[in-house]
Amino acid sequence: MHERRRKLGVGALLLLGGLGLLLGLRSSSSAELARRFGVAELRVRRSAAGHLLDLRYRVLDPAKAAPLHARAQKPILVDERSGRKLVVPTTPKAGALRSTAPPKAGRIYFALFANPGGAVRRGDQVSVVMGELRASLVVE
Repeated sequence: MHERRRKLGVGALLLLGGLGLLLGLRSSSSAELARRFGVAELRVRRSAAGHLLDLRYRVLDPAKAAPLHARAQKPILVDERSGRKLVVPTTPKAGALRSTAPPKAGRIYFALFANPGGAVRRGDQVSVVMGELRASLVVE
């Protein structure tokens, strides 16, 4: 029984990885994210009854993470199952629902992505794309 589950799990990972390659995305490992972009502990969780997806990450190196906070940077979240691209909503008073202040080491920053109709659910595979940063995550 466990062997069958393991084979199914490996097959699912290969399928998701192949889908990511079709979308032109290359996932970064945790060590690579820390080394190249100065960030760690990336997580995506559902929020606001599933209408938003909440990306959180810890900054390790402010100089390397600074480009991720540039206002011109438009992060997207790609649902690997459907290929749908989710964006950060912008409100008239609050602006973009993400951190744009200069990063400081040790702090946790966020970006909220619109999830119309709650299409992305817990357990779904998504890819975070912020400039050159690409990371594949499972929604918690």
